[in-house]
Order: sequence, then structure tokens, then C-alpha cells
Amino acid sequence: MRNIDSKAFKKAMIEAEKDTFLKLEEATNINRSTLSAIAKGEQNPSYETIAVLSDALSLTYEEIGCIFFSRELTQA
Repeated sequence: MRNIDSKAFKKAMIEAEKDTFLKLEEATNINRSTLSAIAKGEQNPSYETIAVLSDALSLTYEEIGCIFFSRELTQA
């Protein structure tokens, strides 16, 4: 299971002015409960979901890596 950087994910939400799961749900069409589970690290997002979230939050490749992959890569 991936380790999601929850703080970085929530910071990205705030910076994108989608500071609630409801706002992010409206922007992405991803269910709030799924977004919450991803943010808590309880559910791994698919690569397609990561792409949708990245687009909605205007994330750079570096930010995507830090939020969704950095811990996984550094453990290898």
C-alpha cells in the first residue's frame, strides 16, 4: 500500500481552493468517502484517479511524486 502524504494532499486542496472533500468531489466526480479514504491512506488511488486529482489541484509532477509516491520510492 502506498503511503499518502496527507498533509501535502490537504495543503494542495487548500491552495487549489478545493479545501473540502465536497468541493473536490464536485471538481473531480470522485466520491467524498473515496477522497477521504485516500487522504487518510486507507485506500490507494489508481493512476487514473491520481491524474484526475492532479489536474483538479493543478499539481506539478514533483508535487504528485511527493504526495503519492515519495515514501514508497525512498523505501526501495
